[in-house]
This record gives sequence, C-alpha cells and structure tokens, in this order.
Amino acid sequence: MKTEELIAALAADTTPGPAPARRMARALPPALLVSGLALVTLWHTRPDLAQVLASPTVYKTLVPAVLALAALWLAQGLSRPDARVTAQRALMGVLLAGLAALLVYALATTPMAEVAEILDTRDFSNCLISVPVLAALPLAGALWALRAGAPRSPGWAGAAAGLVAGGSAAAIYSLHCPHDPLMYFFPAYGSAMAIVTAAGAVIGRRLLRW
Repeated sequence: MKTEELIAALAADTTPGPAPARRMARALPPALLVSGLALVTLWHTRPDLAQVLASPTVYKTLVPAVLALAALWLAQGLSRPDARVTAQRALMGVLLAGLAALLVYALATTPMAEVAEILDTRDFSNCLISVPVLAALPLAGALWALRAGAPRSPGWAGAAAGLVAGGSAAAIYSLHCPHDPLMYFFPAYGSAMAIVTAAGAVIGRRLLRW
C-alpha cells in the first residue's frame, strides 16, 4: 500500500479509539499537578508571588502558558495524518513574531553591560535545569497522548509536544523565579523551553513513527 493510500485509510477510519485529544485531557492535568506540587515542595514559591501576579511581571507566567496552549492546539492537529494546521501555524507564527519584536525592543533599550549583570546569577543555570526537570512528566504525557494518533511529521508533532511541556513547566517555574527583566526572561526561559522542544522533536521522531 502506498503512503497516500495508507493516510487516506487512517483518515477514514471511524473505529472508536483513544483519540490524542482525550489522552491529552487524561494525561496532562495530573502531570502538571505533580510538577506544580514539586515546585511548591522542592523549589518553593517566591515570597512576593501575590503582588507579582497582580502586576505586569505576570507576563513571565502568561507568555509561556499561552505558548503551551497554542502548542497543544498544534499538537492535536498534527496527530492525524490528514492534518490541516494552517490556523495553528498562523497563530504560532504571530506569537513568535510578537516575542521576536519584544526581544528586539529589550535589546534596544537595555545596555549590554546591564544584560551581562542581569544574567550573572546562579539562577540562570538553575532555570535551564529546573524547567526541563519540571517538563519531564508533562512531555511524557503529551507524547503518550500523541501515540494514539498517526502524525505525518513525527518530529514536528514531538516538537509541539515539547513546547506544550516546556511552556507549561516554564509557567510553573516562574512562580519561584525572582528575576523579572525581559533580558533575563528571553535567554533563560527561552533557552529552557527550546531545550524541551528539541527533546520532544528528537524523541517524537522515533516514538511517533508509523
């Protein structure tokens, strides 16, 4: 059977089964709950959390959360071989373009000496380690959910799962992190989410093949 015929057969299959969306709904909430409890227990929340959540600094939590939600929509779309994800890709493009513009603004308004001072903290490496650790269980849950589908592009589907997990974990970690400048957020949180996204792509390329 040719690939196109197999895709058509899978797309036409109406046999009830554990759809990726249902698996996501089963796997992600408990995984994120465990990550949240781990943060509260092992990392602890920042003492001024209530004030931060009521201030513009809440962007540090909202941006990763929005990226995770957009990636979740994309991952669910990519889970089928007949995927049409134009809207999902457009949304992701708009979000990434907005973040790129914000990064340009931050670079233009922050002297390099100040950037170096902002990043000169042990918390930077802690972020690069902590976010992937907190993302491990959500990533496993997202990839397990996608196994119920038949992604035509396993690597991209895995990357979307990685961004779901990485964005969610970054949002959780932000409840602990005391550093709020944009020029800390982009290198630290951006790199941490990129690590998890890349891990999802690598694992997904092998795990989600059919």
